[in-house]
Amino acid sequence: MWHKLYCIIFCIFVSCACTKTFAVVYENERARIILKDGEIEGGQKRTVEKHNPYYYFQGIPYAEPPVGQLRFANPQPPKKWVNILDATKPGKTCIEMYYEKTGQEDCLYLNVFTPNLEKSLPVIVWIHGGAFVFIYGNYSLSGVDYFIDEEVIFVTVNYRMGPFGFLSTEDDVIPGNFGLKDQVMAILWVHANIAKFGGDPNKITIMGQSAGAVSAGYMGMIPQLKGKIAGIIQQSGSPLCPFGYGRYHRVSAYILSTRTGLQSQNSVEILEHLRKMNAEELRKNALITHMDVAFGMGTFHGLVFIPGLESKTNSNPLLTGLTHEELLNGNFNKIPRMIGINSQEGIFIANEFKTLNKSYQSYDQMIKRYIPVSMNTRSEKVGYLIKKHYTNDTPFTGNLTNMIHFGSDDQFVRPVLKDAALVSKHVRTYLYHFSYEGKLGYSGEKAINGVDHGEEIPYLFHDKDYKEDISENDKLVRYKLVRLWSNFAKFANPTPQRVALLDNQIWKPIDSLKQDVDYMDIGSKLVPSVNPHQQDIKFWNNLYNKYGNPPYDTY
Repeated sequence: MWHKLYCIIFCIFVSCACTKTFAVVYENERARIILKDGEIEGGQKRTVEKHNPYYYFQGIPYAEPPVGQLRFANPQPPKKWVNILDATKPGKTCIEMYYEKTGQEDCLYLNVFTPNLEKSLPVIVWIHGGAFVFIYGNYSLSGVDYFIDEEVIFVTVNYRMGPFGFLSTEDDVIPGNFGLKDQVMAILWVHANIAKFGGDPNKITIMGQSAGAVSAGYMGMIPQLKGKIAGIIQQSGSPLCPFGYGRYHRVSAYILSTRTGLQSQNSVEILEHLRKMNAEELRKNALITHMDVAFGMGTFHGLVFIPGLESKTNSNPLLTGLTHEELLNGNFNKIPRMIGINSQEGIFIANEFKTLNKSYQSYDQMIKRYIPVSMNTRSEKVGYLIKKHYTNDTPFTGNLTNMIHFGSDDQFVRPVLKDAALVSKHVRTYLYHFSYEGKLGYSGEKAINGVDHGEEIPYLFHDKDYKEDISENDKLVRYKLVRLWSNFAKFANPTPQRVALLDNQIWKPIDSLKQDVDYMDIGSKLVPSVNPHQQDIKFWNNLYNKYGNPPYDTY
């Protein structure tokens, strides 16, 4: 009897051991994993600073190549592969509308970087920014070393951009939002497969900056992702941002097709015509269309080839409700948030103000251009009140500081802080204000003082092309940011306990029952504070309350 019982126990042990060995095979600093779609082989590296080993798997297909009849179509599950997929080489990236011959149309791949294939670690899925038309900070797709040192698995996702990701005829023929649908499919892939890479599918945090933060906010509104994501980090972006919500989809599709030789407003004919086009020709003509429409309407009022609403009658629509109203009414996945802005988001717009000075001079002749489209009013009085608040009745283009102040508030501060105010009524929400001005973030001359849009990115990711020495202060801020972001992924709390690295501070979430809005000012030190940009936010809230006509789409 004992002999028989011993044999059973031995067989069970061998079976478990074989199963584990079969799941991950290590050989010559490489690792092979069997996924449901096929076997992949990744490589091993060490982190740049602490030299911790980690495995990387690049160019994993999470969807079929969106080419041919799949151009301007929802992503489809990938086909299985027979041979071992070599995932040690950089994956393909998507076509970037602003840049000639960069990326490919066949680009729906993701990358997984993991410090340990045998554990169950928290996971961050990174959605890159770039106005939905280019990749902001290409190194952010691979320079994840600092998060690896914090024992966090990091996944980076490529999604369709520009016309390939967001062309729409505002009907069921070309419904649009393909880039967002790519992101949804990628997140579902991560949830289904990340355990094979040592990840915990119940601890997946979606993190993005700018358009990536807009995307992360949208992901939080997708019902099919309920239970698939545990937290969201939004850096300088929200679905309430004017640059993240499109209003000119059909007219842009018509202008693009007309520019390329089709004289028709029929959606089916537009689809067939644009599907036949060479990808590079489509990109070039889409860029011209983007410039004509965006600057014709006014860039502050929205861009072209970005997310937008779909009709509820479409098959499998992704976004069907006004974003502001969805957040206002709590129609989103109830998971913790970390959201914030940099101290002077609009510095980057200075070059646009200078090169397109004549275009912005029209703000003095057409005072209604100051008014956010979302207010649903064209009252000149409202335009005058906004002009007075930001210019004190001086010409709009006469003072660069005033222009940047207006651009920062209009595109980032107002919508992001409204997002935080709305979601904090339903979920634990940590608000931050990044005010540290270091050389690592911005090494050149600035138009004005402050922390520009995207300056936090170099503190989170390693840029192998950055050759200058990094100051000790910059390094310390980098350690702080990465620890805060990693803590949120691990504990849904950026400061679960007081530690010296984080200046022994506890970051309070927003209390929606309090009048004061708690936030963490992140400079050289962490400083708990209240009511960011108080006077400007008070001005806009009063303006919307008095002159706005809800329901609103953005804010």
